[in-house]
Amino acid sequence: MKKIDYEVKHYKKTLTTKEFFDNFYNFELVQGYCKECPRYDTNYSCSPLNINIEKFVNEYDFIDIHVTQLFFEPEDYKKDYDSEELKELLYNTFFKEKQKVVDKVLKSEKEYTKAQSLTGPCNHCAENCKELYSKCKHPEIRRYSLASIGMDSRKILKEIFDIELLLINGVLPKYLNNITSILYKK
Repeated sequence: MKKIDYEVKHYKKTLTTKEFFDNFYNFELVQGYCKECPRYDTNYSCSPLNINIEKFVNEYDFIDIHVTQLFFEPEDYKKDYDSEELKELLYNTFFKEKQKVVDKVLKSEKEYTKAQSLTGPCNHCAENCKELYSKCKHPEIRRYSLASIGMDSRKILKEIFDIELLLINGVLPKYLNNITSILYKK
């Protein structure tokens, strides 16, 4: 596949964890989506979690929500991608940009008294670690996803950033979004 040009926009918003939890926690709705995922109940950083989520979130004072948005050239939207081409395009653009933000956010954990990034799902040992091990082998580096703690990404994008969540569903949507967050105490 030829190199593809794209534009990246970054957005950031800081909320108190109480405000974040009260406005965006919708466990039943989000778990409905999670249950459709082939990784459901196979990974210690994915749903269902065996933690008190409200207590986990409120152990911190603030959350920084980082959104990365990618836009492509008009001709890139006209192409009919087969599944392998679309997968390669996403790997070379979306996942590359997502990883840059994840690396930055993980590095920033050291700046706070206490911090935890929400960058999951975790793949440090194996995608299906729950099937292989009786407990998480690396809890010190495991990071949860927003979905696994019941946070409604669609609502976060719309209410905070005025961005609609678009799904890929086999075609390149008019933009791609990623949300990476960090909970922290100053």
